[in-house]
Amino acid sequence: MSKYVLEELGMPVNDKMDYNQLWHLARERLNVLPQQVDPNLPGAEAIRAIHQSTWNIADQVNRLRNLQGTGHGRTLPTGVSEDLAMLVVREAATVADYMLARLDREKG
Repeated sequence: MSKYVLEELGMPVNDKMDYNQLWHLARERLNVLPQQVDPNLPGAEAIRAIHQSTWNIADQVNRLRNLQGTGHGRTLPTGVSEDLAMLVVREAATVADYMLARLDREKG
């Protein structure tokens, strides 16, 4: 997702950039870093917290995927229940949808 956003915005991405760098840059370019919220905006603290939550969700989904995912040749079942897996999928999709909507807005 981050690479796609950055490439769509014309920013070159190299293979040496890690997940955290890519996600930070994508959020920065789309103006969704918590510190980019105008402090005079009504509800600024809540908006900052929500923008921080996009990072928390993406980071924890990435960690869970690395630890419990079935990629990388893993064949054993994970310790993640079906209902938790559905929650993770829904939250990740919500963050992705928000980022793509911001990208559409940014590109006009």
